[in-house]
Amino acid sequence: MILSIIKIFIKLTGLKQIIIFCVIKLLKKSKGLNSRLIELNKFDIREFKGSLSDKAKIVVPKLFKTVQRAKTDYKREMKNLPDNVQSAPKEFWEEVIEQARILGIDLIGFAPVDEKFIFKNDYVGGIEFLYENGIVLGMEMDYKAIDKAPEPPAGLESLNIYAELGEATNKLADFIRSKGYRAIACHPLGGPILYPAMAVKAGFGKIGTQGLLITKKFGPRQRLSMISVNATPLPEASQENFEIDEYCKKCKRCVQMCPVNAIYYEPIIKENGIKTRIDGEKCIEYFYETTGCLVCIKERPFHKIGYKAMYYSRL
Repeated sequence: MILSIIKIFIKLTGLKQIIIFCVIKLLKKSKGLNSRLIELNKFDIREFKGSLSDKAKIVVPKLFKTVQRAKTDYKREMKNLPDNVQSAPKEFWEEVIEQARILGIDLIGFAPVDEKFIFKNDYVGGIEFLYENGIVLGMEMDYKAIDKAPEPPAGLESLNIYAELGEATNKLADFIRSKGYRAIACHPLGGPILYPAMAVKAGFGKIGTQGLLITKKFGPRQRLSMISVNATPLPEASQENFEIDEYCKKCKRCVQMCPVNAIYYEPIIKENGIKTRIDGEKCIEYFYETTGCLVCIKERPFHKIGYKAMYYSRL
């Protein structure tokens, strides 16, 4: 849509070089990475009974509302594109970090947006373009609820954090705009970019065998989102000494415990260099069936005992 408008403008004005320069500098676009279609109408809250049903009647509408809010804000953002990248002082980023904490966001980091991680289609949010930098966000899912996976309490907690983090992401984007900067809120459900890969760039942790982000603080027990910002320079990402590759090669518990055998023993490397660790068709159908599944999170030692799993593996 935006490219069509730009082409028409170029035709009318002849300002081709200026417009192309602005688009290249300010906006990032996918290099062709495919994403999985998430069909929101397949989430069936009739699976939830009693008090879970009452909670689901609050969580699910909130989830849809936060998705719609992010979509509306993105469309508004694209109608009036900036003509330069804004300079942001250290104090601005400190305010963003503090506001994130106030909003209940557990993890925050910063990284340039990598175009090879942007999806060709954002089926949930409809986001096609991003600004050059990203604020990566994470929110913990409840330990006890995840321990019940794949039963309804775990699935509902998954939807709840999608909704809570979605709302917090939208509000943090509002805060950034209120400070005079441009922002695109990327909802945690679906999303326009490969969140775990961006989280690694932001210093959160490493990718496990099942394709999920593993952090020292929460293991695999977090959902992720991002805010794309037209602001620079970013704060430096704090990279922890955090290695799990050898442990994951020996463990493979998530592979063995997956109810539908959707996790590969060895990742498949695509032509673009992106690693695929999951059979998406098998995974998504069971995800719908259980409204969240989460068995691969529940069974990970990094969920059960945290980063101490690395220590015990050496005994």
